[in-house]
Amino acid sequence: MARWRLITGHYLNVLLDGKPAEWEYKETDRTTGKQGRKVFPVPMLMDPNDPADHNYPGEIIVCHEGKGERRDIVFFGDPTPDMEPYDEEGEAISTALAAQWQHPIESLPATMSDGESAFMAKLMEAMGQQKPAANTSVSIEQYNELKSLVEDLKAQLATSKPSSPIERRA
Repeated sequence: MARWRLITGHYLNVLLDGKPAEWEYKETDRTTGKQGRKVFPVPMLMDPNDPADHNYPGEIIVCHEGKGERRDIVFFGDPTPDMEPYDEEGEAISTALAAQWQHPIESLPATMSDGESAFMAKLMEAMGQQKPAANTSVSIEQYNELKSLVEDLKAQLATSKPSSPIERRA
């Protein structure tokens, strides 16, 4: 029969009364007064956590066209990993598509190849041979000189500040 139970919310291309779900956009031209109309096929959100979406008590059952029961929601396209097969035909379709559902990161090998290991060893050796950065410490004399310059600047700023807000604007 090719039926599935939705485990999580899905945006699915469904058939409503035998036609794909659509959204209609209407616009009236201001100069001619003629109405333009565009129709777009859109997916429909079906969430098993929303009781308003349930077509069976506590669940949403979907199927391919002509493959389900009267109350099932008909969708077109492939099932997803978050659809639980409800019958043997659904199980066969899901099993055939399971290879496409592998996560790209989780499918990477867990160990490095010989070339990668050699590259990492060379990189670590090169990092270990680098010289440390030059000493950038400041002597006490340089610090005291800088401190006296800052004090001089503070004194100059204190004497050149205007005393009232009117003088500041001028």
